[in-house]
Amino acid sequence: MASDIFLISSDGYSDEKEAEFELVGMMVKLKITLLKLKVPHQDWISFNDDQRMATLSIGDFFRKANFTPISYQPQVYETSRRTHWPAAVPAPLALDLKTLSDITLPDSEFNFGTVRTLEALTVLGLALAAPHARSKLILSMTAVEILCTRGVVEQNVVDALDALGGKIQEIKCSLELSDMLKKLLDDAKRESISKACKRLVKKYLGSRKARKFYELYDVRSQVVHGNPAQLTIDRDTHTAIEKLAEEGYDLALELTLAFESEVENAGASIG
Repeated sequence: MASDIFLISSDGYSDEKEAEFELVGMMVKLKITLLKLKVPHQDWISFNDDQRMATLSIGDFFRKANFTPISYQPQVYETSRRTHWPAAVPAPLALDLKTLSDITLPDSEFNFGTVRTLEALTVLGLALAAPHARSKLILSMTAVEILCTRGVVEQNVVDALDALGGKIQEIKCSLELSDMLKKLLDDAKRESISKACKRLVKKYLGSRKARKFYELYDVRSQVVHGNPAQLTIDRDTHTAIEKLAEEGYDLALELTLAFESEVENAGASIG
């Protein structure tokens, strides 16, 4: 393939369904491998509509000529059919295939999880390719947010919020303001997203990593929402942000690979 393109393929499956099942696992394993190696990449999962349309359109030219177009689009085809890659070139000698050895491991070695796991991996791919440390930190923390489920607060807090909710009708205000107050009180019955994320990190990675996450999330919040105490841009903090962005990425990837969605549910409580 071209020097910056990997083509991963396999054959010998008994039917199309078996091949498609293996294809999904191979895609996820390859993505995990590249994230571990910190190789910025694009794949079919992260393509936008224009890229997908262009790939499909080009592929149609070859399909009409009875070729199977080997392309960025994951696909299953009969082994006997002729295949074609229009930009094929010899692989560079410096390519070390051992770095991709993880994709040959059995699926049991990987926790593929559910759609949330895949979404987190995709966001981490964007974080890896982000040219700015701040963006990398924000996206890494977003990946953690994707995995967490907010639990309910203690019952005495819920009772107090319900009591306050019962007083809203006594307030002389517009219907719009009344609805907004009700929504705020209902939202307060669930833990904050930051606490939910910290609880998740502690569960899978331990207390030390949970404390580190809080530090990283606090910096992320300052980057996103701004620090009102800071009147000017401090260029000296860039190096520190770059280090924190790397730590945030490593923590988020470790959490994603350890995450098991079946133990997290909407009825989770905090403790």
